[in-house]
Amino acid sequence: MKHAVVFDLDETLFDRRGSLRSFLADQFDQLVPKRFLNTDQAINDFLKLDNRGMTPKPDVYKALLASAGINDSALVSTLFADYEQNACRFARAFEGMGPMFEELSAVGVKTGIVSNGQTHMQLRSLLALGLDRIVDVYLISETEGLRKPEPEIFLRATRKLGVDPANCIFVGDSPTADMVGAIGVGMKTIWFPNGAIWPENIALRPDAEIQSLTEVSAVVRGLIKTL
Repeated sequence: MKHAVVFDLDETLFDRRGSLRSFLADQFDQLVPKRFLNTDQAINDFLKLDNRGMTPKPDVYKALLASAGINDSALVSTLFADYEQNACRFARAFEGMGPMFEELSAVGVKTGIVSNGQTHMQLRSLLALGLDRIVDVYLISETEGLRKPEPEIFLRATRKLGVDPANCIFVGDSPTADMVGAIGVGMKTIWFPNGAIWPENIALRPDAEIQSLTEVSAVVRGLIKTL
């Protein structure tokens, strides 16, 4: 019987916030030197405005600059263009990602990625982490014309992997997009919160919760025994 583990990308495999912190420190030093009184606070404000990637970046930059008394549309455009071009250079994975995939491969488990987002940005992060050479399939919402938690994007991944949804485990950080979406098509689920809070109005619960990718292999082996 074939089994597979499918992952979200941002804040699951890709340490998006940590990577952004490094990128923003460099960007602010290069492009807005001395414009912010406190660079660390400006980075924290950016991440808050960004809302885990849900806010368009031009809006984030505009609001961030406005909070510092800077009204400069040209600078907003410059910062956004720099973000799109160079943020991927600072991409880093969460601890344990490489060994985790090696362990899953060693026991014959197929792997994939299903990520919401713009194709060019998600693909740059995916390639920067070398994930294109590791996983069996990857699906990005803009390319697929579907977004998590829509059932079809999960099912499309299982079809590409040649695995029944009931024999597939999904790992992600979003309670709604990842966990509820995967549960809805019959997958087992592993929640990797990374600061996300489980909404009180969602009665469904994941099959397991982890705090590090180093835990995934053992949890997957345990869940496979129940499939």
